[in-house]
Amino acid sequence: MKRTGRIGGFGGLKQIWPMPAHPMPVVIIGAGGIVRDAHLPAYRKWGIPVAGLFDRDRQRAVKLAAANDIPRVFDTLDAAIAAGAHIFDIALPPEALRDVLPHLPQGCAALIQKPLGTSLADARHLVRLLEERNITAALNFQMRFTPSMLAVSDALNRGELGEITDIDVSLSCRTPWEEWPFMKNLAAVEIPLHSIHYLDWIAANAGLPRSVYARSVPHPDYPDLADARSSIILDYDRPIRCSLSLNHVHKWGNANERAEMRVEGTKGAAIVGLGYNVNFPFGRPETLSMVHEGSSWQEISLEGARVPDSFAFVMANLQRYVAGEDKQLPTGLEPSLRTMNLVQACLDSSRMRKAVELQGGSEGDG
Repeated sequence: MKRTGRIGGFGGLKQIWPMPAHPMPVVIIGAGGIVRDAHLPAYRKWGIPVAGLFDRDRQRAVKLAAANDIPRVFDTLDAAIAAGAHIFDIALPPEALRDVLPHLPQGCAALIQKPLGTSLADARHLVRLLEERNITAALNFQMRFTPSMLAVSDALNRGELGEITDIDVSLSCRTPWEEWPFMKNLAAVEIPLHSIHYLDWIAANAGLPRSVYARSVPHPDYPDLADARSSIILDYDRPIRCSLSLNHVHKWGNANERAEMRVEGTKGAAIVGLGYNVNFPFGRPETLSMVHEGSSWQEISLEGARVPDSFAFVMANLQRYVAGEDKQLPTGLEPSLRTMNLVQACLDSSRMRKAVELQGGSEGDG
């Protein structure tokens, strides 16, 4: 995918997504840990009002609402849907989307927790449903909106790294899978709920590969989970080497945990320190280092962090798109289907233990 643009230093890279001029109140469906730890802190920090909250576990919703000054807890899903809000935050597991999305009002807007359903076929069904109801929908691929990743994407779009030659994601850390009991019922965990973020960013910035080889495996410490670790290779028709090595069951202390993403090009490179993945739940500072041919590595000062800022930015984009302030919806239905295409190929490859070719085209967003 050809990149054009200004060649120069790394000053002025985009890291912050602007807020809507007139933030619209949000009704949140779901009151789990991700809402508690990320959505609500993000909306509070960036001035996005929350009109109310619904969860099947009403006591959990009441407790969360009280702790965050949310004015209303809905007794039923129908009551939440009927509240008159135009923007919904659907923070639910993928298998719940078929039951909830058909209840959304015609013509509303919704930010939907990834992945878009349980499979590519399910995603296509949900897209048809949303389109028939004229619902403006975006997926919560908030990694794209993390300040460090916004900066790397901007550098690529400006031509400052040249053509992508290498993408490498490597982590060895402890992810507390036990905090999300719904995962015990899933046929696959690591790729559709974690690696999907990297795959989404890669698809947007490098396009889809021709084929993939992926293998996800369980771990004895989590006998109830389908898997907890993955190795993924993306095979492109052009000279890009792309690999992901993801171990979420490092249990030997946080001193040697690691999590980073490297993007190398013909004219420069970037290394993103994914600090939020390590030393859970405290994390470490996120970092970004970049280099351009003929210069030295630079530490880029970051203007925010994945948690909570990216969760506000992805909602801001949806609201600005609805208001006509943004012309593009980077995590809208079409790009989200492309990501699900890549995720499905990885899941099929892991199940069949062989390389799998992707369905459809190979273009990204750039």
